[in-house]
Amino acid sequence: MATTWEITYRVLPAGVGPDDYEPAELEERTDHFELSDPELASIDGDGYPLHYGPPYPEMKAAIRAFLGDGNEGIIGKVRRI
Repeated sequence: MATTWEITYRVLPAGVGPDDYEPAELEERTDHFELSDPELASIDGDGYPLHYGPPYPEMKAAIRAFLGDGNEGIIGKVRRI
């Protein structure tokens, strides 16, 4: 089963290295992705369950596939919808 996640990220164009840009210069996007269900991490002191988010490699792969052409995503925020 999959969960919808809202991921905010900056687009790093293909062939751009770490010395070639300032983060504020990159396009920022927010898109929705169907990724793994969150796993239970623990129960907090008030009895509420705490969950992990989707695995980082899975998020990177989903963004890379969505953008295509060798572009990468620099992940900023992840939110379960």
